[in-house]
Amino acid sequence: MIKKLKIGKNTKILDIGGAMKQHERIKIDTLVDIIRPEEAPYRPSKLKAKKFIKVDITKEKLPFKNNEFEVCLCTHTLEDLYDPFPAINEMSRVAKRGYIATPAMGADMVFSHIDMTDWLSGARRVPGKAHHKWFFVNDGGVMKIIPKNYGILYTSNFQIVDWNGEEEFELFWYDRIDIKEVSDLSIHALIDEYQDFVNKNRSFIRFGRVLAYYDNPIQVTKAYLKYILKRGAGFKFRKIRKT
Repeated sequence: MIKKLKIGKNTKILDIGGAMKQHERIKIDTLVDIIRPEEAPYRPSKLKAKKFIKVDITKEKLPFKNNEFEVCLCTHTLEDLYDPFPAINEMSRVAKRGYIATPAMGADMVFSHIDMTDWLSGARRVPGKAHHKWFFVNDGGVMKIIPKNYGILYTSNFQIVDWNGEEEFELFWYDRIDIKEVSDLSIHALIDEYQDFVNKNRSFIRFGRVLAYYDNPIQVTKAYLKYILKRGAGFKFRKIRKT
């Protein structure tokens, strides 16, 4: 990233949505997020950027001039937003070049093991992270943005239990971010989009049975033990929150 974006000691860098996990090796000038790093629920930390500005990037414009920053970074944020498009447009406006990272589409289709102590959602296997709302694919330098539809992913064609491809989608952009939005108005067109991805990446995919809640017996035993002993990320977070 440092080499491709030609980041030096004096490069003015904007980080969008990085409060949960701040950059260590890159000095950030301004961090924009809806929460401060000290308020991050799972990984609270002291602010490492020079400045912090609170902005709801799904609703508000960034309070910066055109090309005010040389570099804009946005890692593992866009997939969480109910509307990522305003943030993408603003990134193109306020920076000259940048880097975007999200989970790879294949990685975010893999059904999780049963874990009642993380999201406390019961003995249910979930395709990817349950709070993610979008898939991102690099289509010849264009960022294709695809709605993540859990109803489709629970059907028999997409019961994926392992992915051996890249774990992250990565995009280096210069001047502007070129995007292609896939609509979910036609559910059949969206199914075709998913199936096309699976067909192109079949060598990286392993299918299994997930709808009957089958899982590795060791994983099931560990899940129930953690639940009985009240251990795991979900219980830990709720304990911290109460105190």
